[in-house]
Amino acid sequence: MARQYHLHLGAHRTGSSSFQLCLHENQESLWQQGYQIAFPARDGVRAGQLALRLPAPRHDRNAVQERADAARRHLNEEIAKDPHQQVIISEENTLGSMVHFQKARFHPASKQRLSALRHAMEGPAVSVLFVVRDYGAFFRSCIRKRMEETYESDFDAAAAAYLAMNRGWVEVLQEIRDILQPSRLVVVRHEDRFKRLELLQHLVPQLDIGPLSEPRRSLNTSATDRALLELQTIHRKGEKLTRMARRKLIKDWAHDQETLGLTEFTSREKQAFSIRYERDLERISQDPGMVLI
Repeated sequence: MARQYHLHLGAHRTGSSSFQLCLHENQESLWQQGYQIAFPARDGVRAGQLALRLPAPRHDRNAVQERADAARRHLNEEIAKDPHQQVIISEENTLGSMVHFQKARFHPASKQRLSALRHAMEGPAVSVLFVVRDYGAFFRSCIRKRMEETYESDFDAAAAAYLAMNRGWVEVLQEIRDILQPSRLVVVRHEDRFKRLELLQHLVPQLDIGPLSEPRRSLNTSATDRALLELQTIHRKGEKLTRMARRKLIKDWAHDQETLGLTEFTSREKQAFSIRYERDLERISQDPGMVLI
């Protein structure tokens, strides 16, 4: 039996960090059941070992192949040395960065990245878990995360870019289905607020979650409007904050829940996003290659 991969692929801003924390805190029990776990070292779970440097839109064919080969070596030599290993991977960056959303591009390198991952795994995935979210809430969360790290001067322009995108959840899920060819592709709505162990059970149905426990802490706390305003003032001046200083500022302003209107879509924009989301959910539910929970 070759390595068998169970893949949690995000999406961004849908609780991936907490899912990875759940894997981390239950790693001993998962190992005892025969599962290796792999996730990146970010967002407060510094013990992660996964470092898949998949292709970006700028890479040509040779660079794509080089990255695919490097990813295969990484999986085989550092993540799952046993060729018969069962592996649970969680990586929300598999499809690519959020940065392209600002230019009306929804994961423009997803095909190349998924193809590189398929090459690295040396075969199809056993199962894939993907969490979708209403586009309005999703894009709002994405730009707010970006505003924590850099200066964003024109929310209206970003909103126009989000509305202009010509692809979304359905298209990337079809790519996952066709390229990774999982035996089971499970799609979950973020709005349903599944617990982390419930998501893990959907990803690996045969797993015994009895000995496992939910994470004891939360990660990736969202910044309030007041915290974002303070961060934007700093970024506008060209000043740099360390990750630790940024987290402290966010924590210091967590008590101030006043809405300042920094990232608010209009009623019409929210309706457009919701209509598109509901239409996509319907298409997903009718696709025989996907299971919408």
